[in-house]
Amino acid sequence: MAEEIAALTTRYGLLPPESVILGVSSAMKEIRDKLEKIAYTDVPVLIRGETGSGKEVLARLLHKKSPGEFTPFHMVSPAGRTGWRTSASFMFSEEQNNGANGNVQDKPGRQGCIGTLFFDDVAELNAASQRHLTQLLYDDRPLGMGASDPPPELFRVVCSTRHDLEREMSLGNFREDLFYSISIVSLPLPPLRARRDDIPGLAWYFWEIYRQELGVNAPAPSTRLVQILQEYDWPENIRELESVMRGYALLGSVDKIAEDLAAKISLPAGCKAPSLRGISLKKLAKQEARELERKIIFRTLRETQWNRKQAARTLNVSYRTLLYKIKEAGVPPKRIVMKREKKIEESY
Repeated sequence: MAEEIAALTTRYGLLPPESVILGVSSAMKEIRDKLEKIAYTDVPVLIRGETGSGKEVLARLLHKKSPGEFTPFHMVSPAGRTGWRTSASFMFSEEQNNGANGNVQDKPGRQGCIGTLFFDDVAELNAASQRHLTQLLYDDRPLGMGASDPPPELFRVVCSTRHDLEREMSLGNFREDLFYSISIVSLPLPPLRARRDDIPGLAWYFWEIYRQELGVNAPAPSTRLVQILQEYDWPENIRELESVMRGYALLGSVDKIAEDLAAKISLPAGCKAPSLRGISLKKLAKQEARELERKIIFRTLRETQWNRKQAARTLNVSYRTLLYKIKEAGVPPKRIVMKREKKIEESY
């Protein structure tokens, strides 16, 4: 592992080794098997998983394994719920693009387009963009390609989402025809807590990358450090593990990592733990339920970048109900959380 990683000089623009991305856990077996079968095709792929679980990295690995490895990988990010922004602007004529914001006005075409078109969280596309993507898939997709066929041009659409698309369809927020078009192959990416056997490889990878990038000499991850990492649930998934290993590369302290992770398991700042002295079982169960609800609300707000309307949709409650529950649960405001996290980052 160390020899494989040591050849890397920077993490920017480079994918981690396939062995690090796919890992060794049984939870990733379905992903590994499907990738081998679909790599030489141009079928649309839907990658589903939580925030920070590595959906974009998996999309880039699929692109790299395809015959179109040396063709462009076009990243498409929704511009809120109003349109999309993309480096693949050549797919649309000047008349079809609406100024600098890139909102698509007319039917897109595939003239000369090769490579992979990756939609980062397709659920965020607005109705017009969903319609254009549906047209692109229905009308302009090239013929299927077999494993032995030469690949002069490969055009593949890969989408990712952290949302429940079936629920979004039932609410009328997502087109059914688009869903069935993009999910011909679905890759359910498990969260990091479901693939703990992969944590050692990821930890070593991030340690080596940041050790070289920062020019520091932190000791290699020890057995104790790996055990601490494997016992944590990683609500922010691989993205959070990367951040932790960056801190470790700077400080080289296992005790600091253990302390920080233990603090994260406790309630967020501003949330008080219940007292158990003289409390009945019924009241205790009620308090535990409230604490769980508080944690879920806090985590959802962080995942949605504190967009309360989006968090309400994710939690399937009304906006007014969410505001009431935020106040009732004592969830700290965004500015307090950001200030606290900035202090932690500066301490690294």
